[in-house]
Amino acid sequence: MSVTNWPQSAIFLLITSASLLLLYPICHFFSPLLATMIIPMAAFLAAYLLHDRFWWKWMHLCFLPLLLLFSQLNIQSYWYLFALLLCWFIFGRVMISRVPLYLSNRSALQQLAGIVPEQARFLDIGAGTGTVLHYLAQHREDLSLSGVEYAKGPWLVGKVRLPANVAWLNTDYQNVDLGAFECVYAFLSSAAMPDLWQQAVAQMRPGTLFISNTFVVPEAPADQVIELNDWKDGKLFLWRM
Repeated sequence: MSVTNWPQSAIFLLITSASLLLLYPICHFFSPLLATMIIPMAAFLAAYLLHDRFWWKWMHLCFLPLLLLFSQLNIQSYWYLFALLLCWFIFGRVMISRVPLYLSNRSALQQLAGIVPEQARFLDIGAGTGTVLHYLAQHREDLSLSGVEYAKGPWLVGKVRLPANVAWLNTDYQNVDLGAFECVYAFLSSAAMPDLWQQAVAQMRPGTLFISNTFVVPEAPADQVIELNDWKDGKLFLWRM
């Protein structure tokens, strides 16, 4: 199997491990300054070629310089544990699920408000801080709204901001029966889409609507594509089940 087909977390570990392995010989035979210049650029190029989203290359570019910087600051070890726990609190198990935190922009919200069927039971998968549900609660009072978010931090933000009539679940979306909804919306990642699509096909009823922000299903062309005309050239992909 090609490296480009590996899980993104595995590619991240591969590039990071290679960077750390190169660190000592370059520092030993040349200089630490040269190492902090060459290795991040090589990692940046590798990430550009192997990863499927743009932010990975910037993570690799900054990783080694930040690692060396923090190693010189004499920071107490418990702060690193705190940072790790904070990342888990905000991002959940992103290295396993391969689903980072995305927030739908206003263009997507406006389009959703116009295309969700009337009186529909609507589910937002990987709902983050509840941005979509908060907007629809204000602009589509006819809808029955539900959302699911696994990461504790965003879920708590949604718990505070969302009205009481929104069903707000802190669990994995794979534990939710998609057949209970007329419209399901997801803004996840390319890595998550194949499994989510199989779940949607197995559970959603004929005539219901499945919507994905930005990410396609490779084996199932969308029935409709809506341009969002935003800075990232975003699109909504719609499938009638």
